[in-house]
Amino acid sequence: MLEEFSISLFVIALLGAVGMVAMVLFRQTLLYATRNAVAELESKVARTRTALDEAVKAHDQNLARGRDLAEERRMIQNQLAEAQRRLIAAQADNFELIHAVGEPGTGRRLYTGSLALGPTLTINQTATTHSHLRGCPHVVEVWAENQAEAMRLARQAFPELAGFILSSMLPVPDGAAQQAVAS
Repeated sequence: MLEEFSISLFVIALLGAVGMVAMVLFRQTLLYATRNAVAELESKVARTRTALDEAVKAHDQNLARGRDLAEERRMIQNQLAEAQRRLIAAQADNFELIHAVGEPGTGRRLYTGSLALGPTLTINQTATTHSHLRGCPHVVEVWAENQAEAMRLARQAFPELAGFILSSMLPVPDGAAQQAVAS
C-alpha cells in the first residue's frame, strides 16, 4: 500500500488543500474590504446628505429673507411715492395769509407790510414754537389816515413781545386799494 503511495499525488493534494485555504482567505479578505468600502461610502453619503440638508435649509432661509427684503423694498418705494406726492401737493399749496386791520373809510388809505413769525410765538398767553403757518408769507393790510398810524395799529395788533416781526408799512396805490375794497 505504501508502494501505491506516490509523492506526486501527495504534492497535488497538498497544493489543492493550500489552494482551497488560499481561496477561502481571499474570499474573507474580499468580504471585509467590501464591507469597509460600503461602510465608508455610507458614511460619505450620510455626510453629504447632512450637508445637502443644511444647504437646502440655508437656501430656504435666504429665499425667505429675499422675499422679506423685496416686501420691505416695496413698502419703502410706496412710502417714497407717497412722500413725493405730498411734497408735490405741498409745493402746489402756495398761498399767503392776509391780516386786515381797520376798515376803509373817508380819509383812510390802505397800507401794507410783511409780517414774520419769531422763533417763539405767544398767542393768548400760549407759547408755540412750531406752526404749519410758518412756511407761508404773511401780509398785513392796515386802513389808516397816515403811515405812522398804520404802523401803530399794526404793532398794536401784532406786538413784538408776542413774537411778531413787522416790516415798515407802505401805502398802496389808489387803483389797488379800490380792488381790495371791492373784494
